[in-house]
Amino acid sequence: MADIVVRTDGGSNPNPGPSGVAFTVEEKGKLKCAHCEYIEMATNNEAEYIAIVMALEYLKAHFPGKRVKILSDSQLVVSQMKGEYKVKANNLLSIKEKIDDLLKGMKVEFEWNERKENKIADRLVRFVRGEIGIE
Repeated sequence: MADIVVRTDGGSNPNPGPSGVAFTVEEKGKLKCAHCEYIEMATNNEAEYIAIVMALEYLKAHFPGKRVKILSDSQLVVSQMKGEYKVKANNLLSIKEKIDDLLKGMKVEFEWNERKENKIADRLVRFVRGEIGIE
């Protein structure tokens, strides 16, 4: 069982285009961190991967040694992170290599979840892209 639950999201509008990345960190059901950033230009998949990189960097600094479950609504990214699909796109290979390096020594599992279960990260991505306000 995971000590920490992380929900990641990333997206561009249009694809490729201006992008947002976000992640949330929960411990014992309580939100510990919500982070989002704007990225000038990326594809949807690049943004999804960059969100994982940012989350892993945060986890290494603030929750070392904890068991982590990373939830994403991108079936492709989750399947690639689990090794079920190969990463074939050249634009994703270097990001995937960085993730693999960050994962060394960490206890992380990846799991797909529906967008409706990822509301905060999804809203943060749309917020940082300027599509919605904070309500």
